[in-house]
Amino acid sequence: MDLTFKEISAKTFFPLLPEIWQENIVPYWDQYKQNAKIYGLFEGAALMAGGIVFSTCSPDMRYNPAEAQTWLDQGYLYIGFLWVPEVYRGKRLGSAWLKLLMQDFPEQKYWLTVEEEELIQFYQKNHFNLIKSLKNGEDRDWLLVYEP
Repeated sequence: MDLTFKEISAKTFFPLLPEIWQENIVPYWDQYKQNAKIYGLFEGAALMAGGIVFSTCSPDMRYNPAEAQTWLDQGYLYIGFLWVPEVYRGKRLGSAWLKLLMQDFPEQKYWLTVEEEELIQFYQKNHFNLIKSLKNGEDRDWLLVYEP
């Protein structure tokens, strides 16, 4: 597979996301676009995966801005909305997206949260360390970090 990793526009990326995710980012994008970059993973012209790197508290962390600021103040960037469409799953594209991001920015530290506990193992395989769980209303999120 000959993959290309590059910055892309919101107009290119947002339609790739599930509708519920679009509801969590599209209405707020104007507030975030100066402090976020979207990266896509392509095979030829096909967008196979994408995600957003935030340098500010992202919309999905509004429930705990103090936690977000703690990591941002330490130089970490937040990875959010990492998505691989179902048709492309099982090809290690999420791992490829993370690997290429880290190759392009080898000194950068990252943090993220996941809502689904089974995703912890995926991120651990990609060199993230589980730090703690966070209470998000009635739900729980898990916070993971990557340090080069």
